[in-house]
Amino acid sequence: MLKYKNQTLISVIGLAVGFTCFALSMLWIRYEMTFDSFHKNAGQMYVVYGKNSFSPLGNSRYTHYPLAAYLKETFPEIANAIPLRPAFRGEKVTVEGVETTALTIAADSSFFRMFDVKILEGSIDFLITGSKNIAITQEKARQLFGNENPIGKTVNNGIEDLSICAVVSNMSKRSVYAFDFISSFYPDDLDPNINWMVFCADNTIIELVSGINVKDFEKKLYELDLSGRSPFINNLTIKPLTKLHYRRIQ
Repeated sequence: MLKYKNQTLISVIGLAVGFTCFALSMLWIRYEMTFDSFHKNAGQMYVVYGKNSFSPLGNSRYTHYPLAAYLKETFPEIANAIPLRPAFRGEKVTVEGVETTALTIAADSSFFRMFDVKILEGSIDFLITGSKNIAITQEKARQLFGNENPIGKTVNNGIEDLSICAVVSNMSKRSVYAFDFISSFYPDDLDPNINWMVFCADNTIIELVSGINVKDFEKKLYELDLSGRSPFINNLTIKPLTKLHYRRIQ
């Protein structure tokens, strides 16, 4: 080492840089591979895709609000099924005259059966269809309002003013369905006369009963005929929720 000082210095620096890059790579890989793995029954949760003429790739996870309940009634292999309208990156809201980035999902009461999110304070009025109320996560409330109580504060989503009526527990941002706010669905989503006829951005997430043969279930799901209900989707398939992060197909 003393005889070849320059070579030794270069080797030590190279080794240090190599270990640093390796450590950072492993942290990034772990971050990417643990998306949505923190849910209680993550290994049994799937997102429903359908053959869709509107999608350039032929299939899409955009379905209809009533599909979740219909699948739950049709297949005993499904333990839980929920509709969920995901947030879109880059969304903004205005709070007390200040515009800020925020993720807003639309959900109903079934969301709380599948995801480990709890109402910490306030009322469930934000789940009433067409409600002018909204719920905020504890983390986002602290970011926007500090130690002030957020209940009663007004949020503008770019379309209308909504009143914060509840504070809910946080969910990790390592989720395809991460959120800062929860709002209700639109009235049209629940209207039985038109909800199957409206093409929208709702997703259908199902939780399968433990121990079932997933391949057999997928075959039954694919063969389900929805032509009498929906003019937009058919030939349903499922993708594991924990692997949805890698997919760019909407």
